[in-house]
Amino acid sequence: MELDDLRRQWRQPEPVTNAQPLGASELRQLLAQRSGSIVDQLRRNARLELGFNYGMLLISLGLTALAPAIWLRLFGGLLVLVAVVCIYYLLRKLGLLRSLDDPAGDLRAHLRRLAAGLRTLIRFYYRFTLAMLPVSALVVGALALARAGVHATPSRLAVVLGVIVGTIAVCYWPVARATRWYLQRLYGQHLDRLESQLRELDEDTWPGPG
Repeated sequence: MELDDLRRQWRQPEPVTNAQPLGASELRQLLAQRSGSIVDQLRRNARLELGFNYGMLLISLGLTALAPAIWLRLFGGLLVLVAVVCIYYLLRKLGLLRSLDDPAGDLRAHLRRLAAGLRTLIRFYYRFTLAMLPVSALVVGALALARAGVHATPSRLAVVLGVIVGTIAVCYWPVARATRWYLQRLYGQHLDRLESQLRELDEDTWPGPG
């Protein structure tokens, strides 16, 4: 039974004969069920992302250590930084999701804290992704100037800076839009559903513990 099924049952004008109201332990078991649950979907998506980032970390470390060109090594180092931050972010997210296995106190309050914590992490992930756009552009620009060496005249510097600013301006909107879509697809839609159910359950009259 899902939360929406339970909510519809509670909204029936007349209770089913011989039906017993769910107490705190039954509700906890209902919300923590793994098969097809919202939390389980969030866990699966986070684990998939975690596996991808572990793979990216290994590839980036190899690129940093073995690439023949200095610019490839620097790019590999930047990817290592991105992978490490993403792995930390995903481990934090999975830690929050695993906390549902043994919630303390009011389960609804615990779920609200869980949703708020995940929203905070998603905002961090979104901002970090956008922050990497100018960082990447600056790294590429610095490498271009380094390759120019003594030929890095003020006019060449102005051109490089113009290309950096132009790249950021052109890429910012599509990157932001794609990142929002990606996060909403993997996590946001499931959190929206969870928060909607919690709000609707708060509006209902809950039976006392059995």
